[in-house]
Amino acid sequence: MNNYKITKLVRSHTDDELLGYLKRVADANDGRITQSIYAEYRKSVDPTIAEVSTICRQIGWNKALTLIGVDLNKYQDNKKVTKEELLEEIFRLWTLLGRQPTTTDLKKGLSKYSRNRFNIFGSWKVALNKFIEWINNEDFVPTIPIAIEQNEKHKTNRDINLRLRFKVMQRDNFKCCICGVSPATDSRVILHIDHIIPWSKYGESTMENLQTLCQKCNLGKSDFL
Repeated sequence: MNNYKITKLVRSHTDDELLGYLKRVADANDGRITQSIYAEYRKSVDPTIAEVSTICRQIGWNKALTLIGVDLNKYQDNKKVTKEELLEEIFRLWTLLGRQPTTTDLKKGLSKYSRNRFNIFGSWKVALNKFIEWINNEDFVPTIPIAIEQNEKHKTNRDINLRLRFKVMQRDNFKCCICGVSPATDSRVILHIDHIIPWSKYGESTMENLQTLCQKCNLGKSDFL
């Protein structure tokens, strides 16, 4: 007969340690602290401090800031964010995760903006619906068919806009077309959009000539071109 018991979860950081990390980052930025500032500090200055998601999950971001004495109204980033910027952030999250982002992802601190920012649409569900409309807008031309002075043989731009990038990755199920890896199963994976026929050989920026590759395969492919 099996004996069942509850295993107590051990936190990797105490609340006091998390508050200390926040205070350190705030002091380094003249008292101003946002999730983006904290994440950048962790990335470039001290990677040993806890992730934003840990603070959000264990204490709560705004509560933690209040506990260290930060004036939320004074030091938070209250600049106006446009709907276009929020839709682009949904695009970034969707491609980062390789799936539809959820409010749980927002609470984990994966987004540059808090969930409240998306209330401009009415709700998160409405924001996702607006994103789908934005991506699938038939009036939008994904590539601009203008003559390029330097090379008249090209009918499209070399730069691939966000909407076309998303459509290509969505078609390829957010997986590398060569090795099959995806950020949905490996957070270290970075996806690129690659020209099958290289731009230098007059390949166009069209759905038919674009594919999703991971960073490793894309760099490896370039070695043979």
